[in-house]
Amino acid sequence: MKHTKDLILKTAKKLFAKNGLTETTMDEVAGDARIGKGTIYHYFKSKEQMYSHILDDDMANIRQELTAVLNSESEPDKKLRAYILGRMRSMLKFSSLYIMFKQDYIDYYGYIKKTYDKYLSFELESIKSCLKEGMEKSIFRVDDLEFTTYAIAQGIKGLEYYFASEKEENIPVKVNILADIWLTGLMKAK
Repeated sequence: MKHTKDLILKTAKKLFAKNGLTETTMDEVAGDARIGKGTIYHYFKSKEQMYSHILDDDMANIRQELTAVLNSESEPDKKLRAYILGRMRSMLKFSSLYIMFKQDYIDYYGYIKKTYDKYLSFELESIKSCLKEGMEKSIFRVDDLEFTTYAIAQGIKGLEYYFASEKEENIPVKVNILADIWLTGLMKAK
């Protein structure tokens, strides 16, 4: 049974990436997977539910990648910069897999937001951890940890669509500009 469900998801993911959510039909998924449409409905009530499942899996993979990025740096300012860069690169990879992310972003934002809301606690904790470590090491000056964490997370979120539409080679340069703006405001005067 797991094999069949995985086949459905793999096929649907390929079709969503190629055609977007709006243009992909359950008939196409069934045809490309070489299974009956009823089999798909055994696992998923709708293509939107399939899509949500795929988004959840992809966000879990992004969390793993970003955890590795955070663990690869030793200093909090470098961790935060690496996190922001890793986050934007992940979103670029994520968006390149899904035409829908770019074309149907507004129409299907609810599905994306629902998945993102699950991811948000990871994001907030990752940013807060970098900030706390920077405060403990007297590298960062943070007057309100909760608000600063939230502001950075929302800044990243606000630029998500911009970076998803950006050319990959431009992302590191622009993320470094963004990180410089944030980190300059966080750094203690020397």
